Amino acid sequence: MSRGRWWSLAFCVGFVVIVVSHVAGLASSPPGLYTDEASIGYNAWAIAHYGTDQFGTPWPLLFRDFGDYKGPISTYLLAPLTLLGPLTPTLTRLPSAFAGIALAGAAAVLAWRMTRSRPVALIIMLEAAFEPWFFHTARINLEADLFTVLCFVVVLAAIAGGGVQRTRNCIVAGLALGLAPFSAQPGRFFGLIFLVLIVFTHLPLMRARQLCLLAGPVVLATLLLVLGTGGNAVARLGGVSVTQHGVLRSIGALIGNYFQYFTPGFLFLHGDPNPRHSSGFGGLLFLTALPIILVGLVTCVRRWREPLCRLAVLGLFVAPIGPALTTGISARRDVVFLPFLLVVFTYGWAGVLPVLRGHNLRVAAATALIVVAAGLYFADYVVAYPSRAVDAFDIGVVPALIAAHDAAGPHQVFVSSMIPDLDEEALFALLPPPGTTPVEKQLRLLVVSGSAQIAAAQPGDVAVLAGTEAAPPGYTLIDTETLSGPTQLFGSTHRVALVDVYVRR
Repeated sequence: MSRGRWWSLAFCVGFVVIVVSHVAGLASSPPGLYTDEASIGYNAWAIAHYGTDQFGTPWPLLFRDFGDYKGPISTYLLAPLTLLGPLTPTLTRLPSAFAGIALAGAAAVLAWRMTRSRPVALIIMLEAAFEPWFFHTARINLEADLFTVLCFVVVLAAIAGGGVQRTRNCIVAGLALGLAPFSAQPGRFFGLIFLVLIVFTHLPLMRARQLCLLAGPVVLATLLLVLGTGGNAVARLGGVSVTQHGVLRSIGALIGNYFQYFTPGFLFLHGDPNPRHSSGFGGLLFLTALPIILVGLVTCVRRWREPLCRLAVLGLFVAPIGPALTTGISARRDVVFLPFLLVVFTYGWAGVLPVLRGHNLRVAAATALIVVAAGLYFADYVVAYPSRAVDAFDIGVVPALIAAHDAAGPHQVFVSSMIPDLDEEALFALLPPPGTTPVEKQLRLLVVSGSAQIAAAQPGDVAVLAGTEAAPPGYTLIDTETLSGPTQLFGSTHRVALVDVYVRR
């Protein structure tokens, strides 16, 4: 077999592994279904079956839920899938998985256009698929956040290698840049910032025609979002901004948040403290990525006159500013950091591979370190992360509500106030027609905060209680949702009672 065919086979095998790993076990790790995912899932189902969102608004540009406005791409991509099969956590997360798979392919194209090296392109494809930050984000549909990263990586691939001087490349880059504001909240306004960075670093290479092709779509898209949604595109910014507590405290919070995004703890040791955004085993990136990043940064500085190097470095330092303006730190909000990180990864591997080539001991040592780091992470992701993430996802609520609804028939369903995100989870579980009728009234759900209401229930009524709540007198247990597993990779197995369903006899 020729060398070219060997490389083609390697890319095909790598891509198949990426596809399988990204779609396998989507309902079990992460476990359950977070409220944002439930909202996206139901809205996609409602659009596909009724042509409206959950409130009856036909074909909206942004999707309103119970406290936010979500971008349309993940919902409209999921909608046709709901016509092909039942609405499940796995189905709901497929758009994110598809985005992760597509991103791996786009990253390989970017690396090839930057280096013309097949080994580098293959490695970057795997980095974009399996570094924890990328992999974890591809398995949760909070808005299919990796579509934002995909859009920006397509832009970088189009302008790399002198592409910014070609009209067709600028058309591709402009369309991708114009799509980014509709992808997810992190990219809603970063498209304009990305455009400014490109103009700042590449303007001497561009003619007016190419600049217009690149800039036009993102400017129009942003104007459409701001002017065409009645201010909904920025509705949530005030509620999460650090600017609510006075000038000095706001500046201090901004600076503190900004530098946390670059700390070793956040990037390499413990990751995002929120289990929805990071598994909690190691950081957002493997520790083995650190030397590659350092080599890549040194290369960018040495080749500072090259526009892409300047764009990568400036992007890395500009990207966290927006996330730092919000309360706390969040790997999800900082996904706009990832396109520039891939450029640095590419330069880093392009610099490291010549050092490794021809030295079998070095190659073996580097491979062993990467395999150990990745192996432990993915083993923990399958074995221990689901149990660790119990409090971060509404695990067991959807199947419990289905069991309760089936058992209740025309009777009342009493739901404990300890059951989280009831409205979103009930819509997802029971799929009532969209409209303005309150969810709890439409589905005969009554939230209770004490045992007296449950004790006064009529025969045939059903109670849905948290697993930590005592069984009410006069009720029979008909369904229990549990989760078993260790909270640490090599720890002992624990069984957690999540939700119990009882019927009044």
